[in-house]
Amino acid sequence: MSVPTTNLYNFVTQVLENKFLIKYFYPWGEKAFQNIIDNQEDNRPNLDYDDLPVVMCHDQEPLDFDLYNDGQFEKQQTTFKNNPNVQRAIDQEYKDLNLRWVDPLNKTKYWILLHSELNSPQITKYKSTGLFKCAYWWSHAIIARDWYRFAEYDQRLLELHSKVANWLVYARDTTGKREYRKRFLDILRFVSNVQLGSIDTDAVVTSDSSAEYNHEDYTKTNCSIVLETVFDNRIHLTEKTLRPVACGHPFMILSGPGTLEYLHTYGFETFSPFIDESYDTEPHCDKRMIMVLSEMDRINKLPQADQDHIWKACAAIARRNKELFFSDKFFNLITQELRTNVLSV
Repeated sequence: MSVPTTNLYNFVTQVLENKFLIKYFYPWGEKAFQNIIDNQEDNRPNLDYDDLPVVMCHDQEPLDFDLYNDGQFEKQQTTFKNNPNVQRAIDQEYKDLNLRWVDPLNKTKYWILLHSELNSPQITKYKSTGLFKCAYWWSHAIIARDWYRFAEYDQRLLELHSKVANWLVYARDTTGKREYRKRFLDILRFVSNVQLGSIDTDAVVTSDSSAEYNHEDYTKTNCSIVLETVFDNRIHLTEKTLRPVACGHPFMILSGPGTLEYLHTYGFETFSPFIDESYDTEPHCDKRMIMVLSEMDRINKLPQADQDHIWKACAAIARRNKELFFSDKFFNLITQELRTNVLSV
């Protein structure tokens, strides 16, 4: 995906007061060892990078501890054949370094793993190694403010249109961690009043599509059904959640339990009692999915006057969420979250 990755991690470096060597994946969304690079764009003179504690940024994608085990590293060793530090570590039979294979002779006692997920057994695995300490920040909140920045001023999003559907559903990818979407789409066939995909039938879907919005999708539907990247008991919120927020659209979310309560901690409102949000407390994934689909069906079957009342109330909440999303208050909250969580490790 074409995003200003370097600029993002320059921002991270500066928020962390230039006290750390920042490592991150480039380009955006890559996860292989060879895609981990050092952020040295600040060109800080007379600085020995070997003396800096390391922040390993794994905040673009969900954590995957086993992807960086020794077996996976061996498959990619040819990438590092010209790196003398890696070869020395191999010769000395280093084991179980996980992400630290990219700089195996680094003597720092632990690296800080900067991530964007909560309630995660992956974090437990990383902490158990003794090689990592973990710090959370919602990185997608910062980058989504950039991706959707024009939505703050886009007058087309304020236009009143007759609705083509109650529900807007995007489901571009159904592989890997997103495979749960196949089950959702199978059941969705029995729910009416759904706009599946963009209203613009000529739109070309690419890897950059997540960084874009179509104003008609939001003005001609009443509510987004967000299918997050991860649908288990983890919370890993991405631009998929923040796009309807930026566009002033109500939403329901297929994510980990407690997602809505988590959004409340940042000051966002959700849509109870107009939408039944009890799904957010359901720990069983399939049942949580059915609860969302059942609520869609319930609202569809209400008298039109009742539906109109629901959507009017939800739209007012969505407008307040949009205002908060683009506010200095929210930006400062996310920035302070990054600074506090890393510097307090």
